[in-house]
Amino acid sequence: MEGWKVEKIEDADRRAAYTRAVLESLPEWFGNPESLAEYVEEVRGLPLWAAVQRDGTPLGILAGTVHYGHTGDLVVMGVAPGLHRQGVGRGLYLAAEAYFAEKGCRYVMVKTLSDKVDFAPYESTRRFYRGMGFEPLVTLTEMRDEENPCLIMLKRVG
Repeated sequence: MEGWKVEKIEDADRRAAYTRAVLESLPEWFGNPESLAEYVEEVRGLPLWAAVQRDGTPLGILAGTVHYGHTGDLVVMGVAPGLHRQGVGRGLYLAAEAYFAEKGCRYVMVKTLSDKVDFAPYESTRRFYRGMGFEPLVTLTEMRDEENPCLIMLKRVG
């Protein structure tokens, strides 16, 4: 796909607007209005990259943070429907990983729905992260609940 680029978004309102636009287009992943609103507010204070068309339309977003000075955390990521498997997610992830490397991170982690739950949209999510080099680390029910166990995946930076 041509005519788009990944850029780091510095303006907090723009980070929030891009996040809302992308996540609202993905109800299979972000259908809970309260959780979506929390992500929109949270990204105001986080580094965020957006894949944008020439006209400024957001195609995808990825926000992250650094823990303990050595672990990057992909807080939220989404790519608009119809654009999966076209390089948008890879472009976003590579920009974030470069940032984490620059910050001295040795690892990157991501939290997603565990494979203990059979839900096709999240199988494609886990497949994407495995393709980026992530490995499953642990499934936790304490972070969410029994119906939504959290899988933490980990990757060494570089």
